[in-house]
Amino acid sequence: MKILAVDDERDILSLIKKSLAGQYQVDTVLRPFEAIPEDLSSYSLIILDVMMPKEDGYEILGRIRNKVTCPIVFLTAKALEEDVIYGLSIGADDYIRKPFTVAELRARVAAHIRRDNREKAAQVIQSGPISLNQEECLLAVNNRVVELTKSEFDIVTLLFKNSGQVFSKSQIYEDIYGFDKEGDESAIVEHIKNIRRKLKEQGTQPIETVWGIGYKWKKEL
Repeated sequence: MKILAVDDERDILSLIKKSLAGQYQVDTVLRPFEAIPEDLSSYSLIILDVMMPKEDGYEILGRIRNKVTCPIVFLTAKALEEDVIYGLSIGADDYIRKPFTVAELRARVAAHIRRDNREKAAQVIQSGPISLNQEECLLAVNNRVVELTKSEFDIVTLLFKNSGQVFSKSQIYEDIYGFDKEGDESAIVEHIKNIRRKLKEQGTQPIETVWGIGYKWKKEL
């Protein structure tokens, strides 16, 4: 299983490679001195630093997001929530704040890999104009495919399959990523915003906010 790590600091790349050695093959790209591979299809996860010279992580993400279906995780030293939110809004699946521990890095990577390799049920779930194909990881409204990131699709699947049940932000995070990380609830909020926007563009709004608790999918559309 292959992971690509992109950063402008040799020490960070070395730490990532050593931390994940034995479990994954880690390819590293030192920006801006080394080019990102053209073919990214073999990677199970991409770790992408935000603050890099010449071309930052946001720009790189915009350039490669439509080339890959694997999770993309940002490394960010930026503490401002709006920076994290922006990264999630343009297609990142998750983020890790610098400085990070080896244990956190391993846990985050393992959670994303495990989530991405879950056995998919070969079935299509239908609710009103919305259909969800778990086998092909496709969500469609009136047979029009809605482009979702990995995390967005998994959140939709959780809510869709449990229509009417209310989930808190922390419950969604734990279900999607495999472990509790209370401080990252803002990621779930931003993913929900993105999902709602994309579905609203197709004329449907199935996700309801239960104030003070969390979110649920409408039972009937």
